[in-house]
Amino acid sequence: MYEFKHESERKEKKFKIYLFLFAITVLIYTFIDFFDLGIKKVSEFRVVISLLIYGVILYFGLHRKLWAEVMIKFFVWLNIILLFIIITVKVLGL
Repeated sequence: MYEFKHESERKEKKFKIYLFLFAITVLIYTFIDFFDLGIKKVSEFRVVISLLIYGVILYFGLHRKLWAEVMIKFFVWLNIILLFIIITVKVLGL
């Protein structure tokens, strides 16, 4: 299907924003996982595995694989919702 130049530029800009948000949310949740868990061995193992998974998704996302782009969008929205829930619980003290 054909698309105009401004449409492709808008898609590219939207994709770059999702990549930026993906990187930021990965850093935030890595920080939370690394410093919030009490058990050191589980925490380190969990951080390494999650960073490997995020790295694989980012690698294939940069190569424009459709499944990786969907996973990036899914993780961005999921992490934003979870971060909002975490902040709400911390503020309300539940």
